[in-house]
Amino acid sequence: MRFAREKDSTEIYELYKKNRKIFPNITMGHITNRIKKRECIYTEGVVIIFRILQKTVKIGNNTKCQKSDCILNQIVTSFSNGSGSRNLNRFFDYIGSLPHASGVIHLSVRSDNDRAKKFFERNEMELVDKTSWGKGKIEGDVYRKMVKGDLDMFFTPP
Repeated sequence: MRFAREKDSTEIYELYKKNRKIFPNITMGHITNRIKKRECIYTEGVVIIFRILQKTVKIGNNTKCQKSDCILNQIVTSFSNGSGSRNLNRFFDYIGSLPHASGVIHLSVRSDNDRAKKFFERNEMELVDKTSWGKGKIEGDVYRKMVKGDLDMFFTPP
């Protein structure tokens, strides 16, 4: 697994353009910015864009991500050969190894994106909440994965 380099930006952008229906808001500037911040991983045709939070952020109807949690913003792959799962699990290991990260990874996905939701569930992410975008017009689901120790003691049922 490796961080994307500036020379990868065109190739990464083309991959997002092929998936414009799912990622309509991704621009070349966004990709370049994330590469410069070392928040973009590109390996085996798999792109993972993420962020380690610097402050608490509300991500779902009832879910808040804390400072040092990780938000997995996007993952896209050019192949259906297992490389997506393989690199996602390497990413989980990477986040788990960072001393400044809590080990809690959150993501949100459109509720109608069944393919992505099955992928996240297959990779042991847990559906924990609902969310919406566009003033409630687009419904979403929030998933979580904990990759450090037994963090369940910090999460109590509602």
